[in-house]
Amino acid sequence: MYLNKRRMPLELLYYNALSFRKELSRQEKYEKEKIQRGYEGECQYDQILDEAGHDNIYVIRDVYLKTGNTDTQYDTIIISENRVVINEIKNYTGDYRYENNRWFRNNKDINDNAFAQLDRAKGKLMNLMDEAELHVKVEAALVFTSDDLRLSSEDQRIWQETIVRNHLRNYLRQFYNEYLGNKAKSIANLIRNAVVENTYFKETADINQLRRGLYCGECGSFNLIKKRFQFCCAECETVESSDSHLLRAMHNYKYLFYNQPMTQSSLTYLINDEINRSTIYRAFQKYCHINRKGNYTTYTLKYQDLEEALELHRKTQRYKDKLVTNR
Repeated sequence: MYLNKRRMPLELLYYNALSFRKELSRQEKYEKEKIQRGYEGECQYDQILDEAGHDNIYVIRDVYLKTGNTDTQYDTIIISENRVVINEIKNYTGDYRYENNRWFRNNKDINDNAFAQLDRAKGKLMNLMDEAELHVKVEAALVFTSDDLRLSSEDQRIWQETIVRNHLRNYLRQFYNEYLGNKAKSIANLIRNAVVENTYFKETADINQLRRGLYCGECGSFNLIKKRFQFCCAECETVESSDSHLLRAMHNYKYLFYNQPMTQSSLTYLINDEINRSTIYRAFQKYCHINRKGNYTTYTLKYQDLEEALELHRKTQRYKDKLVTNR
């Protein structure tokens, strides 16, 4: 059973928001596509795990754990009464070769040593278990989710901890025979208590390079017609309430300026004063955590998933959104 939801990576949330407000550079497009591909691989893994079944195991996904003096990222941790299994997920495509502890793609040396990452993650988790005096077997496997991968290696050791796509379903089915007890609960609690935020994410947008204002949630156009309580897109005729636009703008702000506080003035500047301050203030009260320090107030959007936030909002909104998706 899943103990948490797999969330879109902070880096992808950043690049998605950035792509609506500026033309991405070649490097930014490359980074966005690489992260998107990795996230899609993780979602494919989850889908196959759903089909194989996970009632007899605990599954913790996409977390950073404080282990010693470092924070270590884990794509998936599977917990049963008898063992803990780390799955590092890669959505590689094309021809890869592993030779002398080095990776090659299309015969070109690449930096990403996935087996070294896996060994480090395994060692850190073993240390966490040992410090808590939880004696449990820790295993690790590198999982490749794409069926368009051709991997070769003369190092026979790697195949013991390598799962390719056509073996993935059978690999995950083995966990059907596991079971959960008090020890598994203790392991899960230990891991969950070690979870920390992603401290490696440092991206911040340059506000001077961004297009300010509100944009259509369906087609991305900034060409909006303001009505009393809603905006109508002049391009696709989608109608969205002021609150829907503010949720999107707050979500943009959260990830474009992740380590910077959001204030009424800073959000008003991002949306180019297209919604009045009293409406913004009411939206802050509904959708944000409020942080007060004397006379200084900042706001933190409660939601990481914009679609989830919009879905909840649309269930109760007075002025209904009218989405035009098939133009």
